[in-house]
Amino acid sequence: MKNTPVTPALVFLVVNAAVGVAFVLLPPLVISFLLLLKDIFSVLVLPFTFLFGLAGWSSDMSSLDSVMGGMTPNVLRHPFQAAFAALCIGVGGLCSVLAAATPDAAQVERRLAPVFTLGAMVLGGVDLTLILLPCLGIQLYTLKRPEMDFFSRNK
Repeated sequence: MKNTPVTPALVFLVVNAAVGVAFVLLPPLVISFLLLLKDIFSVLVLPFTFLFGLAGWSSDMSSLDSVMGGMTPNVLRHPFQAAFAALCIGVGGLCSVLAAATPDAAQVERRLAPVFTLGAMVLGGVDLTLILLPCLGIQLYTLKRPEMDFFSRNK
């Protein structure tokens, strides 16, 4: 069995896919944590809010609301869309790694990798598209040169 060397293009593709997955999954995770934090603090502050309300003072948790107001409003509306986009990025990256392991035999994986990356771009929007463009470019270029050794002059 031939052991193929890891090329810089493959490393860049895997890192780019990992950054894309983090870009998709981190905002819902942070927003969910902030919502949980807001609920916990609202329960802890409830007796004091009641007492301050009796005294005529009004208090609210405006600082936490302003932090959450600065986040993207669509983050929690479509969690399945974000999870499916992350899944598409992961499957596209896995197909690329499998295709790089056996450059002569993995025709299906090599052709499926850009399809999954394009699907993730459609689901993720413009921001994710800009992040994944180098990944897509490498995947499309490997259709022509399957060994992913772009810098060698042996051919």
